[in-house]
Amino acid sequence: MNAKRFQYVLVLAREGSFSKAADALGISQPSLSQYIKKIERSIGQTLFDRTNGEVRITEAGRLYIEAGQKILDIEHQLENAFADLAACKTGSLIVGAAPYRAASMLPTIASAFRARYPGMHLVVREGTTAELAEGMAHGEYDLALTLLPIDPRLFRYEKVVEEELILAVPSAYPQFPSAPVAGRKYPAVDAKVLDGQSLVMLTDAQFMQKQLEHLLLDYRLRVSVAAVVKSLEAQIEMVKAGMGMALMPGGIERFCRDDSVTFYSFRDRLPKRELVVMWRKDRPLSQVAEELKQVIHSIPW
Repeated sequence: MNAKRFQYVLVLAREGSFSKAADALGISQPSLSQYIKKIERSIGQTLFDRTNGEVRITEAGRLYIEAGQKILDIEHQLENAFADLAACKTGSLIVGAAPYRAASMLPTIASAFRARYPGMHLVVREGTTAELAEGMAHGEYDLALTLLPIDPRLFRYEKVVEEELILAVPSAYPQFPSAPVAGRKYPAVDAKVLDGQSLVMLTDAQFMQKQLEHLLLDYRLRVSVAAVVKSLEAQIEMVKAGMGMALMPGGIERFCRDDSVTFYSFRDRLPKRELVVMWRKDRPLSQVAEELKQVIHSIPW
């Protein structure tokens, strides 16, 4: 299977629009349309229903994508085997990570890995926690940095770090009464300080937003919404701008090089986020992927 053509079908199925898919692929819409028609002629099946100006994948299209993912998975395993035979002198590894991880952790990982293997490079593909699990199941990544829980029937994992939940508050706000607590990163406050406050929140599908909702429910707290954003990076920028406070994972401080945000730990024993490195259970790691895993573990997070 031509990997480029398969990518065109995959992106068009995801975007549901020739114009959006063409933009994502960096080609013209007529070119994409011709590519898809050529594939359909070659296999004798219609992959997309174009009725009433909408683009919907057909059953044949779903079968094409399913088969393509299996074929590319096999090809990728073969490439890894050849890379091992070449003593890991050249090649690439594909790492999945959330956008926040890609910005905050992958630069350090990539630098340390390249120091060991100057001829190798990392290809970083970003996605949500759900997208990372789906992509790993389809063989799109060698390794992925993600959060527990994951399906142990499909994946193996090793814990990288536990992230404490912390409170980010604009420095212009009045300071909360706080005190050091053993095992906490910052001076600690009670969870009840959130009651009545205005918070910058994430969308409902975000992992951190679900943790905030559980916290508010458990402690019977009421808060107002200052803003809703899609990423932790946007969330911390909102806090820095004084829009409101936010519940965030430890490590977000990497995005705060100034004194615009004050961080607090919680006295309460809140659940920690467990970050893991994950790979497919039915797919042995290549030698170089094992080396990358060791690099990740060697960094003092």
